[in-house]
Amino acid sequence: MFNYGLILSFVGTHFHGWQIQPSLRTVQGELSSCLSKIFDRTIKPIGCCRTDAGVHAKEYAANFKAPTFIEPDKLLKALNSLLPHDIGVKKVWLAEEKWNSRYSIKGKTYVYRIHMSHARDPFLEPFVWRIPYTLQVDKMREISQLLVGTHDFSGFSKKEDDKNPIIDLEELVLLQEGDILILSFRARRFLRYMVRRMVGALVQVGLEKIGKEEIERYLSGENCPYTAPAKGLTLEKIHFS
Repeated sequence: MFNYGLILSFVGTHFHGWQIQPSLRTVQGELSSCLSKIFDRTIKPIGCCRTDAGVHAKEYAANFKAPTFIEPDKLLKALNSLLPHDIGVKKVWLAEEKWNSRYSIKGKTYVYRIHMSHARDPFLEPFVWRIPYTLQVDKMREISQLLVGTHDFSGFSKKEDDKNPIIDLEELVLLQEGDILILSFRARRFLRYMVRRMVGALVQVGLEKIGKEEIERYLSGENCPYTAPAKGLTLEKIHFS
């Protein structure tokens, strides 16, 4: 069997996440369908992580095994000719036999984009959370550093019994470019809804509705009631080292 690695990107607007679900459109389902046509047998790719419905990816790693060899360049062209317009394959390579996209990567960077404006830009709207207020970004930046480091992020996630809630959030950076606020999060792994709930809480900080005390309570296990919309979130980069 040949083990192929892929880097792909997708616009998540019309997908119910990565993982195949009955009767729902998913990225894994579309990719599996195209690979199965190319190899004339059922191929189910493995993804580096799950994504929520509506979340985008600029860089997403996957792999699959197939019984026949196709040159990576030819496979890339074949996939991009078959896949729908909202998925693109950026790279294909023949990976080592034991390489697994879920377990072999060393980390991920998620980026969340907020548009602080009353004006609606249809070229931005699918990829940002538009908030018609000016947020107190300096306060958000200061309090955001409470989240950096190793914590129990249960309060910021959907409760999943099989997931260890102790996460080392390596980096959280806030950048402002005009009326666009960019929040960048790096860790080896993330819990479900974790980034969106951290963003939701920090927006409340920026609106001066909550402060340091509430963030500390969420880090102590209290459920964070704020979840940012999926459309502003992008899996920006996969780290291989």
